Amino acid sequence: MKAFLRRFICRFLAVSLVALPYAAQTQAALIGVDEALAAQRQTERGKLTGFLARADVQKQLAVLGVAPAAAAARANALTDDEVQQLAGRIDSLPAGADISAAALLLVLILILLFFMLDRR
Repeated sequence: MKAFLRRFICRFLAVSLVALPYAAQTQAALIGVDEALAAQRQTERGKLTGFLARADVQKQLAVLGVAPAAAAARANALTDDEVQQLAGRIDSLPAGADISAAALLLVLILILLFFMLDRR
């Protein structure tokens, strides 16, 4: 049984090594610049619509008096350059809240604890 299994695996791997590169070549193709730019534009528009669909963004829009449907309609009316600029701004936004004050407070507490424990 072991010998049969070994022979089968070896034959399967040998056939795979020969056949798979040819199969990959038939599926691979170059894409044009227009297709690449269209895909990039679609990705950027998707990023913008995804950002506008977030609950916290819709809540902030409601606070500012903008209906989410109106914001989506305005986003759909943007030119490709405007969408690209907004998508770049979305990418540059911080992922979390600004923790600089909290980090400073934590460092100060650690320093105070260090000096208090050092005196004992």
